[in-house]
Amino acid sequence: HPYYELGAPYGENENIWKLREEVVKRLIKVNDYLKLKNKSLYLLIYDSWRPIEVQEFMFNRAFILECKRLNIDASVKDMENYPILQKNVEKFWAYPSFDEGCPPPHSTGGALDITLADKYGNIIEMGSDIDQMDDKSKPDFYKNIENKDAIIWNERRNLLKEIMIKFEFVQHPNEWWHFSYGDQLWAWKNKKENAFYGKI
Repeated sequence: HPYYELGAPYGENENIWKLREEVVKRLIKVNDYLKLKNKSLYLLIYDSWRPIEVQEFMFNRAFILECKRLNIDASVKDMENYPILQKNVEKFWAYPSFDEGCPPPHSTGGALDITLADKYGNIIEMGSDIDQMDDKSKPDFYKNIENKDAIIWNERRNLLKEIMIKFEFVQHPNEWWHFSYGDQLWAWKNKKENAFYGKI
């Protein structure tokens, strides 16, 4: 797992690929539908369930990386002194809330980061890396850019969105790779009062 390699604190015997049963059922349908649309592409799950401790680790790491990018000398303990920077991180990383009533999406088992791959499991270029924290990660970033690569990346993003939305997933507004079913983002986008899933 890419975050395990960064030192994220998954337990030794933890099943890090947890997803809710209904989410898995829908993913199987998504995969079958993708095969009808394009037999040479495959789904690749990049990330799924995260314990709160992993969410906290990754959130803090993103904050530090943003500080370095902006040449700000700060540590995680200084985060409260940089509310605008913290809000920028929150566009891509949910705050690691330990509140049972407001878990981060990936801690519910209803959210996943997913992309397209070739038959060998190689990730297909989508115009930005997963977890890239800038405007290029917005789902429709390449919509009105008229060059060969941008058109291809926009088509691929649209295909991923189409196959996921068809089976009632919702897409994160800032991340072409993040989709949810049954969590708070899903409830908000579907104007439902409550999410199906809380923290696992």
